[in-house]
Amino acid sequence: MEAEDVSRAEDRAECPGSKNEGQPDVAQPDFPHGGQSPGPTALWEMLERKFLEYQKLAHGSPAEHQQSLLNLLPLFLKAWENSVGIISFPSLQSLAEDISNQLAQEIQKALVGKPAEQAREAAAQLLRWKGDVDQDGYLLLKSVYVLTGTNSETLGRVAASGLPALLLKCLYLFFVFPLEKEEVLENDVQVQRMFVQMLLNICSESQGLERLLSGNELQSLVIATTCLWEHSCCFWKEPTFCVLRAISKAQHLGIIEYLQAMDCIKLSLQNLSKLADTLPAPKVSESVSLILGFVKDSYPVSSALFLEFENGEGYPLLLKVLLRYDELAQSEVDPHLEELLELLVWLTTCGRSELKVFDSITYPQLEGFKFHHEASGVTVKNLQAFQVLQNVFHKASNPVLCTKVLSAIRTMWVWNARNFFLLEWTLQPISQFVEIVPLKPAPVQKQFFQLLEALVFELHYVPHEILRKVQCLIKESPESPCALVALQSVLRIAGRDLLFTDIFRDSGLLGLLLAQLRKRAKILRKSGNKESTLGVQDPERELTCVMLRTVVTLLRGSVRNAVVLKDHGMVPFIKIFLDVEWYREASLSILEQLSVINAEEYMSIIVGALCSSTQGELELKLDLLQVMSSLPLCWAFPRTCSWSTCAHALS
Repeated sequence: MEAEDVSRAEDRAECPGSKNEGQPDVAQPDFPHGGQSPGPTALWEMLERKFLEYQKLAHGSPAEHQQSLLNLLPLFLKAWENSVGIISFPSLQSLAEDISNQLAQEIQKALVGKPAEQAREAAAQLLRWKGDVDQDGYLLLKSVYVLTGTNSETLGRVAASGLPALLLKCLYLFFVFPLEKEEVLENDVQVQRMFVQMLLNICSESQGLERLLSGNELQSLVIATTCLWEHSCCFWKEPTFCVLRAISKAQHLGIIEYLQAMDCIKLSLQNLSKLADTLPAPKVSESVSLILGFVKDSYPVSSALFLEFENGEGYPLLLKVLLRYDELAQSEVDPHLEELLELLVWLTTCGRSELKVFDSITYPQLEGFKFHHEASGVTVKNLQAFQVLQNVFHKASNPVLCTKVLSAIRTMWVWNARNFFLLEWTLQPISQFVEIVPLKPAPVQKQFFQLLEALVFELHYVPHEILRKVQCLIKESPESPCALVALQSVLRIAGRDLLFTDIFRDSGLLGLLLAQLRKRAKILRKSGNKESTLGVQDPERELTCVMLRTVVTLLRGSVRNAVVLKDHGMVPFIKIFLDVEWYREASLSILEQLSVINAEEYMSIIVGALCSSTQGELELKLDLLQVMSSLPLCWAFPRTCSWSTCAHALS
């Protein structure tokens, strides 16, 4: 029966390059002269006839048998290329078995009895394209590359030859020993692509994976990626990592048991702990991510490698590696850092049981807030892993690193809002971060307070204790840049709901702001109501503006807060701010809130300010008149000020 097998290389793990693009032409089979090149069907029929002839030579000398097989390879590859990867060959399994056995024998012959470096060169010479002379190794390589991309049965024949372990051994030699020449030819690149794709195809089937475990090749390769960076071959680094990731993602129980039995995780962690202080952060991070990838991929099948990671001081290693990024230039963003942080965030979800915490909700809370006691979605179970993130933020000052940590924490909240409470009621990360955020760069401060606002805007939760700490930060360092960022955040939070007018009054924030504004008004009065000539970004001016706007927000809809302002004797000081254009809008809004208590007094203040303004303060006069015209009580001013006085003020 004729078997038609469609090439499945495209469905397997991807490796750069296509089947034949850019590859050197193999030796062409002999066709009759004067005619057109046969079509795909004719080529497969011709191959079948020649293969049957080859099988009849089984009793001949080994050399004749081998040469007869090699003579078939150009025809096989020609038929495959002309068929766009569709193989129509009844004896495919037998051909696959013979070709794989032949390549395995050639590789063994090249490696046996040689020191490692010589064996590396011999393997490279065997597989390299060398023109029209001695291209048997290349033909075997390309043929097996084609065969591993067909179907499971054919791949099983390839795996049975022992070729997977030999290819892995070659990959180890290629990675560990650098090239003698710096120049890499295009032919070398194409050979590498086929070699790696063969291994990726093998890793896609369990029967191929099992054949990788026959010796110590896999252990040697894994360990090599964690200790031989100074002498390894750059040309083969990425392909090596590509193959190991494919092995990891296969989630094969045999691979997990092998790695455990060979102490691969333990030895790798020991090696990386030594390299973490000397290798550049991106390089050591890439290796740690590779090892941690084995842990993650194996976890759904078995927790064995995860436990080895924990027992092998994996968390201190992660902390050490992440803190190495603190030494990099502030603007550098490394993809290996992002990958490592993603793996660390994943580690926080590993655990046998849900965390148990007591309900510590402080009221009042916003309408719509509900704490869910039951676990839903992805929850944090591993506090030890989270403490790595927490310690990185405590110790680091690099803005990229710190903001990545905050983003990782935000990700956990997105998974499940309950994670915030689980973490805050056990490790208090956000509460602790408030105390150190003034020491961080401005971008980190900004993102931290965005994180705080997310609690209110997205979780509908009022974090009373955290807000008290923010208030202490503002009180202790009111002149600091961080106080401005913090107060801007408080302003946005205060505008979220009228509940905050009571919360921030009862916490003392309103009184704190009024005291600060009194102090600033006195300074302003002593300076003759003349603001500095600095630009709009003047921090002092901006901080005063935010304080005034926050007071406006806390007064709106709250008669009690308006009474507090009046009882603090703030009216004369607010009037001082009227004289400065930067502060006028907020100051007028504050005085407007006082009209709720005593409308006539409010009008008296406005008219008084209008009357006391000078001829040069035209903008002030126009602003005051605009306020008066917008209120029904504006016609009440004759009772508090004579018409002649007002007319004089307007002249």
